[in-house]
Amino acid sequence: MTGAAASQRSSDFVTWSCVVAMKNCLKLAALAASASAASLLPPMYEKINTGAIKPAGWQLNQAQIQADGLAGHLRDFDSYVNGSIWVEGGSIEYSQMHESAPYWFNGMVGLAFQLENERLLGQVSDFLNWTLDHLGDDGWIGPEVASDYNASMPRLVWPRYLVLMGMIQYAEADPSQAPRILDAMHNFLHLVNTIWKTNMYGDPSLGFQYDYQYVRWEELLYSLQWLVDTDPRNQTAELIETMQMARDTGFSWKNDWFQPGIFPTESDTTFSMYTHGVNTGEALKSEALAYRFTGDETDKQNTFDRITMLYEYHGRASGTFGADEHYTGLNPSRGTELCAVVEQIFSLALIYQMFGNNSVADRAEKIAYNALPAGILDDWSAHQYDQQVNQIWAQVMDPPPWGDNGPNSNVFGFEPNYPCCTVNHPQGYPKFWSHSFYTAAADNAIVHVFLGPLSLSTTLPNNNNVKIDVDTLYPFGTSLTYTITAAKPFAFKIRIPDWAQNSDKSTIAVNAGKASVIHPDSLSLQTVQVSAGLSTIHVNLNAPLQIETRFNDSIAITRGALNYAVEISYNTTVAPGLRSAQAVQAVEQLYPNAPASYLTPYDNHTHDNTLLPTSNWALAIDPSTIEVHDLSATTKEIPYYAWAPGSSPVTMTATACDIEWGLTLGTASAPPASPVRCLSEERYTVKLVPFGAAKIRLGEIPVMAKS
Repeated sequence: MTGAAASQRSSDFVTWSCVVAMKNCLKLAALAASASAASLLPPMYEKINTGAIKPAGWQLNQAQIQADGLAGHLRDFDSYVNGSIWVEGGSIEYSQMHESAPYWFNGMVGLAFQLENERLLGQVSDFLNWTLDHLGDDGWIGPEVASDYNASMPRLVWPRYLVLMGMIQYAEADPSQAPRILDAMHNFLHLVNTIWKTNMYGDPSLGFQYDYQYVRWEELLYSLQWLVDTDPRNQTAELIETMQMARDTGFSWKNDWFQPGIFPTESDTTFSMYTHGVNTGEALKSEALAYRFTGDETDKQNTFDRITMLYEYHGRASGTFGADEHYTGLNPSRGTELCAVVEQIFSLALIYQMFGNNSVADRAEKIAYNALPAGILDDWSAHQYDQQVNQIWAQVMDPPPWGDNGPNSNVFGFEPNYPCCTVNHPQGYPKFWSHSFYTAAADNAIVHVFLGPLSLSTTLPNNNNVKIDVDTLYPFGTSLTYTITAAKPFAFKIRIPDWAQNSDKSTIAVNAGKASVIHPDSLSLQTVQVSAGLSTIHVNLNAPLQIETRFNDSIAITRGALNYAVEISYNTTVAPGLRSAQAVQAVEQLYPNAPASYLTPYDNHTHDNTLLPTSNWALAIDPSTIEVHDLSATTKEIPYYAWAPGSSPVTMTATACDIEWGLTLGTASAPPASPVRCLSEERYTVKLVPFGAAKIRLGEIPVMAKS
């Protein structure tokens, strides 16, 4: 955009803003005048730069599978990425949100650097270079287009939040690119400050894209705070002022939603931006981020209150919450959108980084090791839009059983229902891995938060170069061996999950010494004072069988970080990858001259997978007969496809019987109230496997009545 055009547009926007929203103009003027915060409260832990933490063991295989699968090839053939207005030669978006390539970039930067994959590194480099080489004269990042909205409308800032998050990861992973990234971020965020001060950010009444921006302000706070922490350039006051304005002009998740009497405690049919699952997954962290500039203890308390509230009324055995676009209540036959799954992992990681609450980290692990793999085929070639805890098939269901999603939402495919999860799901594991270690500035410690096979290379203060390798099958096993080399002594802290703490069978041994019972501190951290040179630590966590009462007194079965589900055998039927008709229609409407190749009903690079059961699913089990079959002690490595049937070294069996259990809207009804009468005297054995490996399953299982 030229300077003259920008000036004219600013004039238009000022007229619009002052006529349409004078009240907000005055409010923002007051905010700007009163903003005086000089610094941010530090989080409890500090993030380690992207790329310093790399997956190892089965997680390295998982990263490579993701790179080889759908996620790693979106830039090659997905028209909403390689044809996006954000890339050279691109001309379309699937909606006015302009978010497709930004989502991809946000998710792919971490994976590219974690794998050091030249193909992916080239793709994210191309995106970065094109973006930085085409900045607006006023600092605007990304395309200026008027083909899908009135040119007099405000600029849409929302998708830039995603690009900023991708840039942050890039600057951390490749310091040679940091100066130009930081320059662009400073210029853009100064512009954002002006946009908010002059009320040019757009009102929700102007369109759904502004409504999403209105509720997703916390995504902007993340980048603003990173810049303050990393390279403030004497602009801390303005950056914090922008945080305050974004929060105060956005939706108040704290005051207007996550409050008793307001927050819905059952499935909600009055859909809004606030009942929306992905918005909620992102909003979990909003007040944790705000706390850094408010210091308001009620922001901290509301963070934990909302976590309790959300999972109490809408939670799932797999760790996530139910939202097949909007809140579902506790019925395990209703769905959870994959986008909401990955957003929860990131939000919970940031909440833990801020406050260090152990249950938050436990939940993030549970979602990452259960709900995330459950929604994607083991070879990462196809994904669902909606997954179910009790998923008796994956097929087109019309009418759909969802609140506001289409008939093919739980088919494993390319774009089931809508493209957002196609471009957004890749962020899940890379961000989980990149937040698996933190540092603690108070004592120059390293904290291992999300347990699993990983490697870390970093430098602590005083040039203390540290290398940590974690050899483990976790979560498929519960023993971890750390090999550490350090130039100087330091404190190493291992987070002990809540489920492992109430047992004298959870032990730790240092440098081949005698094993002793763990004694974590009040933050659930086991501290080892590591000496200079080579050290080894062996941790063995006791994982008791846990049975939780769920909806209609069904049960969920958990051991360690893994939820276990009854495995239902199935056959798979493959068809060409169906594209989202809603998105294609939007492209036709928004971009009448779009290339015909972008408008095809099918994608010729992918397949849709329909999974139909070949064994009975209408069953109940006797929980007293559950037996754990644990081969992890003699298992050297997890098979390449960790979430494939038969890969887990730990399974369970239980006695089951057939019960009366019907269908509602083409899927399993809510589980009948337990205990449930068996239909006959016949009993048989069922197998329970990790939830993420059971694509057709019962995760909240009826209990048979005693005869």
